[in-house]
Amino acid sequence: MALTLTDLSRDPWLRPEVDALIGANMPAFMSWESPGNWRWHEMYERHPADQLCLVDGAGKLVAAANGLPVRWDGAASTLPSGSDEVLVEAADREPPDRPDALCMLSVSVDPAHRAAGHAERLLREARARAAGRCPRGVIVPVRPTRKPRYPLIPIEEYAAWRGPDGHCFDPWLRTHLELGARQLGIAARSLVIRQPVARWEEYLGHALPGPGDHPLPGGLVPLRVTDDGHGTYTEPNVWVHHPPAAP
Repeated sequence: MALTLTDLSRDPWLRPEVDALIGANMPAFMSWESPGNWRWHEMYERHPADQLCLVDGAGKLVAAANGLPVRWDGAASTLPSGSDEVLVEAADREPPDRPDALCMLSVSVDPAHRAAGHAERLLREARARAAGRCPRGVIVPVRPTRKPRYPLIPIEEYAAWRGPDGHCFDPWLRTHLELGARQLGIAARSLVIRQPVARWEEYLGHALPGPGDHPLPGGLVPLRVTDDGHGTYTEPNVWVHHPPAAP
């Protein structure tokens, strides 16, 4: 079935569907309060044309990609700490008159439509839309899809893993690299969620009786519980850079 490309500036009624699709692709705790999550919908309000959507013939959302224009001088050392910082900067400051890059924070595909090239299509569209207004192209803090299976492996090591064929081990990171992106570094504190231990215990369905690192299903790293009665999930991502698309 042919899909139609649109965005939230054209079809704002899709906003609830975009949120639902993102939620369906992430562990539930990923939507809890963080500096960036508090400001997520500011991105929809300020930059609706950068919220890309693929819909089927019945108008059902099949895939979505969320981004916003950012300031960036092109150096790996000056990349933001991750999605939280990008969203805080975007919400708390005036948008750049002349953005340097488009930062894509999420790409979500309906589970029934995966492996059909929809994520790649949205990434190509983001690059095309960035051309002409964002001279440094597109940057992405990638959340590696297979990393939850290896939560104890430092993300720097994980991102360097290669399969027997020499290609990147992680499927989502590999998708970016095969589209021409290059890995720039690690966003060590991309998303930080700090909540009382009682909330984590309710979510997990079991007690967290002492401080330390605890397994967190769906997390890229363990949950760290401290003596102050809180648990903190500090998610690392991998920064990649898609260079400007050729005119």
